[in-house]
Amino acid sequence: MNTMHTYPGVRAVHKGPAPGTVRDAFRIRRMPLQWFRGIGSAVAAGVPTLIGALTGHLDYGLCASIGGFAFLYVGSETYRQRAIKLACVALGLSLTFGLGSLSAATPWLMVLLFGLIGALAVFGFGAFQMAGPSAMFFILTFSVGTSLPYDLHALPLRTLLVLTGGAFAWMVGMSGWLLRPHGPETKAVAGAYRSLAAFVDAIGTDLYPEKRYQAAVQLRAADAAVSGGELRWRRNYGPTLRLMALTRKANEMFMAAVEISLDRQAAKVPEGTAASLLSIADRLQHPQQEMLQPKAAADIPNGHVRRLSGLLNEAAAICLGEDAGRGTAEEGTLPPSFSLRRLLSGALNPHSALLHTSLRYGIMIAVAAAVAYSLDLNRSYWVPLSCTAVMLGTTVLGTAHRAIQRTAGTVVGLFLGAFILSLRPEGIYIALIMAVLQFIIELIYLRNYALAVIFITPSSLLIAESSHPDMAVSFFISARLTDILIGSAIGIIGMLLLWRRASSSKLPRALAGVIRMEGKLLESILSSSPSSRVTTWTNELETALIRLRLLYDGALAESVGRRNQASSWWPALDAVQHIGYALITAAGNAQSHAAPDEASSDCSLFFEQMAQAAEQQLSPESANIPALSSIPVLQHELAGLHEALQIRDRTAQSPAIKSS
Repeated sequence: MNTMHTYPGVRAVHKGPAPGTVRDAFRIRRMPLQWFRGIGSAVAAGVPTLIGALTGHLDYGLCASIGGFAFLYVGSETYRQRAIKLACVALGLSLTFGLGSLSAATPWLMVLLFGLIGALAVFGFGAFQMAGPSAMFFILTFSVGTSLPYDLHALPLRTLLVLTGGAFAWMVGMSGWLLRPHGPETKAVAGAYRSLAAFVDAIGTDLYPEKRYQAAVQLRAADAAVSGGELRWRRNYGPTLRLMALTRKANEMFMAAVEISLDRQAAKVPEGTAASLLSIADRLQHPQQEMLQPKAAADIPNGHVRRLSGLLNEAAAICLGEDAGRGTAEEGTLPPSFSLRRLLSGALNPHSALLHTSLRYGIMIAVAAAVAYSLDLNRSYWVPLSCTAVMLGTTVLGTAHRAIQRTAGTVVGLFLGAFILSLRPEGIYIALIMAVLQFIIELIYLRNYALAVIFITPSSLLIAESSHPDMAVSFFISARLTDILIGSAIGIIGMLLLWRRASSSKLPRALAGVIRMEGKLLESILSSSPSSRVTTWTNELETALIRLRLLYDGALAESVGRRNQASSWWPALDAVQHIGYALITAAGNAQSHAAPDEASSDCSLFFEQMAQAAEQQLSPESANIPALSSIPVLQHELAGLHEALQIRDRTAQSPAIKSS
């Protein structure tokens, strides 16, 4: 189902995303080196250790460096959001460290807290949609707390040291604000223009749905970044309004490009459009750079293409400062007010994948801790920590990747760690080595986890050996390898046993939900509903389309043996995506598509029939394809959905799919 098919009278199905393979565990991603993360993490972890070494209290410095892990939660958020996020992480790390020290003498309590902290951290980061390493460093901090000698008198000082290290990491993470206070927002908007350029270039090719999806995600990220800044209390703030104006133009150009892709009569996108979009992105991040001027739109005959070119010229003018988005931010441009109740009700929904993921994390980390402490393994806390690391893969294939990467990286890293420990570093040399290792880890972490683990291993060995200098190096090396193998095995078993098909089981229901949402939006457009209602349905549909694709990607990675069954949904999902974006573009000019006479047609019945067919995983019965004179392109797309669901049912009944 991953090749292009053509059905009679129906648009060709684009090629679906390629499923992952085990070999991908060793693939080096082509990503920019993370210089800020590398330098920042080295400073956040190295400086506290160095101060401790210089003052003769290396153990204090190592405690404070644990709080430095807060820096690793720096993401692409605005500095306002980052300030709140890092403060919460620093407080959370100090709390988990204190709980670890407090429960060190009670194994059953440690096991319970391992699971509880892991589940709550995963749930919290997922519910608040915060980027970062999730539960990883909360479990690590708790583990370090349990490994120290039990001493209630030293507990307040140790916890305060961790909090102090977290406060220092907060300052390091916020340091960029002094040079580029709007750096994150600018980077997000520039990223949206780069994705838009790739999307425009992909129109008419088999890469179109993938690039459209990536552009939609980047545009949502840009919207969130710009609206997450100062707009709630600084409505006339020029720099943010300029970025907001550019983001609006990017969204409008995205819709114009979608219209071009839907219009069979449209000419190709003018040559140089993608280059002009890239030029705007470069100019945003490097204001001194010359910008490529787009071509004039007046002489272009096709309306959709002319509109795209006109919007591109307007975006270029804004970027050059000719129209910096003067005026105040309208209420409609601001994000909806925060509602903890609404957020938690969605995350706690029984059908929420996040709830299952959090429970799986908590259960398996607790099991790993129970196994480790019941077997009285050396450095037992490394077992649940390894389990946490491999389960960050979230799917069976992702977990297998993590286990392979962690095991292979550890084996190589043990040789490097043995060499470093054989040098018997002390004092400031420990601080410097840790800083260098942390710099390398964060520099390459996103490119390949196995490479990062090579340097994570000696860093862990160095901390353990420094805390217990009386033990032999071979003790730590053998313990590290044994515990990682056990922890990785428990993580894989947990992924195979608990909610293994969490994504694929939800896919039919999610697809049906999006189809019904599209029917509601079409009804709103045809019946001349208030613009606020059309806007609400449009925003919800945009979010639902992105989530549906994420769910499909998760289903595709759940199992190598079942990926044919997951990929059988691709033609229907491809059709739903096309219908969704066609409706979103129509909603942008809803008044011109209003047709009350058509609102009472078979539209509602058709969408409900298709939704039931998807939800029940059955072939839809013969249905009348609605004749939509006001949005003629939709009739073609609706026929494609009907045919795709029929093809999916026939494919699912094939022996090859059934046997998988």
